[in-house]
This record gives sequence, C-alpha cells and structure tokens, in this order.
Amino acid sequence: MNVTFEKKDDLNGTISVKISTEDYLANYDKRLRDYSKKANIPGFRAGHAPKSMIEKMVGNNLLLEEINTLASKGLFDYIEENKLNVLGQPVMNDDTKIDELTKTAEYTFSFDIGLSPDIELNISAADSFTKYTVEVTPEMIDDEVERMTKRFGNLVDVDVVGENDMVYVGLTELLESGEALEGGVDAESVPVAVNTITNEEIKAKVLAAKKGDTFTVNIFGLFNNDEGEMSHALGVQKQTIGDLSPDFKLELKEIKHTEKAELNQELFDKLYGENTITSEEELREKLKAEILGYFDQQAQHLLEHELFDHLVAKHNITLPDAFLKRWLIDRHADKFNQDNIEEGYIPEANYLKNHILEEKILLSAGIKIDEADIRDAAFAYTKNMFGAYGNQGISDEVMMSIVEPQLKKEDFRSRMINVAARTKVNEYILNTVTIKTKAVPTEEFNQIISQHNNKHHHSHE
Repeated sequence: MNVTFEKKDDLNGTISVKISTEDYLANYDKRLRDYSKKANIPGFRAGHAPKSMIEKMVGNNLLLEEINTLASKGLFDYIEENKLNVLGQPVMNDDTKIDELTKTAEYTFSFDIGLSPDIELNISAADSFTKYTVEVTPEMIDDEVERMTKRFGNLVDVDVVGENDMVYVGLTELLESGEALEGGVDAESVPVAVNTITNEEIKAKVLAAKKGDTFTVNIFGLFNNDEGEMSHALGVQKQTIGDLSPDFKLELKEIKHTEKAELNQELFDKLYGENTITSEEELREKLKAEILGYFDQQAQHLLEHELFDHLVAKHNITLPDAFLKRWLIDRHADKFNQDNIEEGYIPEANYLKNHILEEKILLSAGIKIDEADIRDAAFAYTKNMFGAYGNQGISDEVMMSIVEPQLKKEDFRSRMINVAARTKVNEYILNTVTIKTKAVPTEEFNQIISQHNNKHHHSHE
C-alpha cells in the first residue's frame, strides 16, 4: 500500500491511498474461505458449496469491505504518523472513481483534507478588557424578599377577585343559540391567572365576578389566542383548537389569593436549611451576596466571551472555508445543503476559530488537564445546573454522588474535559491580559448583556 500527500496550500491537501492486489488478495481469500465453511446453501452439505458459487454470492461485498478497510487504515495511519492537524474529517475526492470491482485491479482513493492554521500566540498585558460591576441597592433586595415571600406563600380562598389572584373556572362549549354543545368541551375546573388575561373586557368581567357567577366568554380571548395553553387547559388536541366554538360558558368556582409567607424562622429554614439564617438582617445580607454573585457571573461570562472574540480577531485565524463547507454538506446532509450552507457555516467557523486558539494556548502554555480538573468541572457544572432550578441547598456529598455516575458516560465526560480545558485557558488569559473594572447602573448592565447576547449568540451558538 502506497500513501502520498499533496499539500495544495497552508490549509488544504490531498492524501492518496494506492492499494495493490498484494495488499488485499490474501486476506480476501481467507475471508472467502471462512465464509464458505459457515455457509449453508440448499443442495450442498454445510461448508461444501463450490467456491465459485460462494464468490458469486458474496465476493463483491467482501472485496469492497476489504478495500475500504485498507483505504481507511492507510488514510488515518498517515494522518496520525505525520501528525497532521486536520479540521473536520477527510472527504473523498471527486476524482476517485471505481467503475468495477475485480480481484486483479489496483485501486487509488484520494481524500481531500482541511488543515488547521498554524498561528503564533500573541497575548500580553497590552490586551486590555473591562469587567463590569453592579451596585446592589436596598430596593433590589426588597424585590427579592417580596418574590420569596410570594413564592413560599399559601393559597387561601377569598370571595373577591383580585388582579393577582388565581381563579378556577368551569368552561362549557356553547352553540350559537347559547345552549351547551353536545359532545363539546366541558372542563370542570381550569386554573386561570387573572393577570395573564390581556383582553380587558374579559378581565373586567372576571374581576367583577363572585363565586358561582356564570357568563359567556370568548375562549380565544380568555387564553390570549395561545393554542398550546388552550390545548393543555381544555384537554383537546392542538390541531383541533381552530374547530372550537368561540363562545363558552364560564362558571367561577374558586378564587385563590396568594398570602405572602411571614419572614420567620420557618421560611428561613425552607430557603437555606435549618438555622443557616436566623434573622431578616442575615437574610438580606445573604440575598445581597447572591445578587452580587449573579451579576458577577454574568459579567464574567461577558468578559470571557469578549476576550475570545477579541483574541480570535487579533490572531486573524483563517480556515479552509471551501473544504469545510463541503465537509458539512457531505457529513451532515440533514442539516446543511447548498441553499443554507453560507449562513449555517458562520457559527461552525466561529466555533472552530475559538477551538484553534484554545488548543494553541493549551499547547504553548503547557497546560495539562488531569482527573481532578475534570471532576471539578463536572461538579461546578452540575451544581450550577441544579442552582438554576432553585436547588442551592444540595450538599457537596450529594452533588458528587450525582456527578460520579455521569462521569462514567463517555459523552458527559468528553464535555467536561472541554469545560475543564476552557476553564484553564480562561485562567491563563485572565492572568496575562489587563482587566479593568467599571461600575455601571443595573439598567445599563442589563442593556450591555442584552446587546452582547443578540450579537454573540446569533453567531456562536
């Protein structure tokens, strides 16, 4: 087997694998004999069918498998032995054509490859960036206390409907005559949050109603034309929503008001565990720290993305664009085609540029990722995920009992290796460049984050 490499430019090349009869014939014959021994052909004793018959039946498939295996091995062995830093996967050259398989032919497979650019790392204290800080005001803490007391409050029955109350209503589908539609929707108790009703006329009727009152309501107006919400509330298929009569009888059955929880030890224990917080003052200090932590996390996220955006642009990382577009269409035909590849390629290219810079930093700085780094990354990732769902009170021991089985899964472990690598790379950059801090009002900070998300995530997701 003869493997050659033609480098067309710094980013593109072609690997050709030439396979002769000496490379494949012996193994092909062995596989054919092995198959003959096991073949059960009608009219012949097991293993005694003529070789010519067996070859006619499966010869082409076995030959094709043998040649493809050799071509693939020759290709990837060459890439590994010569330490070629390829992007994507090799794509068979359009010039590679095999008209007919025979045992006496030589075959040449040519594969186009895209090469990762060789960049010279240029990061120093001259690269200056801004990290934003936000002042936590007493009003922000007040809002958070209000949210918590409502979240842990109790629903109590009341007689008068309020703007922020929940009502439970019976809904019966009507004919134009006002009579109940036989076989129509008849929902016993549907919860409706009054403050979600956008139709002012319907909201006014609900606010003026008392328990037991009935009136006709436009069902589409009641649910703000939200077909998904209507499907769930009424128990009907989403595709049949358009067939509903617009008129429904609404019967007000229950009125529930959220009574805010008291700021006492019971609430503190629910929030943070037994006796972790023992006073309103401690609660407010805890909330202040959490709000500061949230804004700091947002600011750090923004900073790290801006670091990479700036440094990728500074290093002028170029890619074998034409090859990569072709590879994406070839390998992911369900996602990419000639019509959408130009737009779809942008986030893929941005990801690769970030990855190339990250790999260069890891190599140049001699950064290694060990098992402890992977575990730390998995722990932080999982803790952050649970925290997003309000489960901050989970102990480290319980968290690790969740993490350990996940790390045995190849996909999760691979992702955590990437997370650990990015964490170490970020640490290296932050210790190398100059970071200045700038205090901004909350409104301005939120606007900065919103602008970043609109610009960044559209091109990097």
